[in-house]
Amino acid sequence: MILQYAELAVNLEKIRRFLSVGSEERQTADQRRFAYIGCISALYASFENFAERVALRFGEMLLADAPRLPAEQMANLRRRYIRNASLLLNQNLGSGRYREITELDVAKSLASCLDESSPSFDLKLELIALHNSNLRWDSLCELFQWAVPDLQSKIYRSDAIANWNDCTGNPTQGGLASALKSELEDLVERRNEVSHRAIPEEIQSYERLIAKVDFIEAVALGLVASLAETILNRSIDDGETVSLGVPSEYFRGNRIVVINSLGSPVSEGDCVLLGGGHSMRWGRIQEIRLEDSRVSRATAGVEAGLCLDFEARRGSDLLLWRNPNPDLAFPPDRIFGRHGPLGDIIQ
Repeated sequence: MILQYAELAVNLEKIRRFLSVGSEERQTADQRRFAYIGCISALYASFENFAERVALRFGEMLLADAPRLPAEQMANLRRRYIRNASLLLNQNLGSGRYREITELDVAKSLASCLDESSPSFDLKLELIALHNSNLRWDSLCELFQWAVPDLQSKIYRSDAIANWNDCTGNPTQGGLASALKSELEDLVERRNEVSHRAIPEEIQSYERLIAKVDFIEAVALGLVASLAETILNRSIDDGETVSLGVPSEYFRGNRIVVINSLGSPVSEGDCVLLGGGHSMRWGRIQEIRLEDSRVSRATAGVEAGLCLDFEARRGSDLLLWRNPNPDLAFPPDRIFGRHGPLGDIIQ
């Protein structure tokens, strides 16, 4: 999922760069209008492609150990697959948007999903990420409904969305939910206007378009963090983590913590998780100190200072992720908003 976000981030930066170097004052009305059309189209298309590919990768990650998937989630996935297969078989497969998939591909994929005796699944993007409408808020969350029914509330609580909310000044949770839905709805409607109707008379300023890029970035980061939380909680439940302990002291914006007696040996670069609160945070141990001396490794039972690349929540247990999933081990920049690496906050 982080790879899919990284590809989206490249596209978002291209749009930002175009809007930042352009001078609206020196452009004609027609130049600004066609720049607006291009940016709106590219922004929505990049986000839709990202969401569909994340839906596939998330499904693959959950089904990597299919026997441990809760029965309810598996039943939800199968119902979704049957419905989507029925809808997809009514499309013109093998051409256009569906040129990469045939009727036989659909049948084989559906059979692998319904075969309870087989541990492997032939997931297809066109099936698991099928949506018949534009990706408004409800449609976006519906892609993941089979596994994360409370995804909307998880995204609302994510650090990236909280940071976006602070910057835009929405004061309440209710106001936040409404703002997220209306912002995405506005992007969808503007994209439909430039794609299916006449050249628009009313356009937005470059400043407002950059704000839309920032919004899509926040939603994408909130989505990745929320889905990752599902995977990480599963790792915790499966015993893939061990407690390092609850820190007794916190410094420099809670990025440096002191644990009186480490519950496990740790090394610089190890991946750690922090649950509790409204959302999960995770990242790397950047530095270890024993009595003011930097070391590359600390043994269990010693007092150690750990420098993290995210802000710890006071009173929360720090967990060592013993075998981190490479798809999640390095969270993207700004995924935790203002609670990310120390260098982003303190110079």
